[in-house]
Amino acid sequence: MKKSVIKISLAFVIITIVLLILLGLRSRDEVAPSYRFLGGRNPVACKDGKTRNVDKYYTYSFEADFNDVCLNAKAELISAGFVDRTLPRDESREHTYWLKNSFPRGPVRIVIHNNHEYVELPISKDGALGDKNGCIVVEIAYWRGWRLY
Repeated sequence: MKKSVIKISLAFVIITIVLLILLGLRSRDEVAPSYRFLGGRNPVACKDGKTRNVDKYYTYSFEADFNDVCLNAKAELISAGFVDRTLPRDESREHTYWLKNSFPRGPVRIVIHNNHEYVELPISKDGALGDKNGCIVVEIAYWRGWRLY
């Protein structure tokens, strides 16, 4: 009788520890993603999208040559396991990259927009993409946990 109580208690403790570890991995905050093609730039906006399907959403906006940034991004992201999901008709306007789930992080989507800049709207404090020649907007959206997309 005593051995079965000890075994049950031990199993309960192990299950509790595993659940706490998984909860800690799921709830930890990530720092802003750092990719070489961004040139050390900081995001102009970081949003928590807990109410939507995206957990974190980073926006970078800067002046640069679209083709150079896309070449550098493609070389870096493809070697890191991303898939280029750019549609042929959109190659001159935007490039899209996708990374499937990788524990403990969920999928990541990166979109590079040509001739756009990030503009913060004064009333709502939200942002939007505005047209501006020579500017690039990089949007990085990622999900934490085990959501599938």
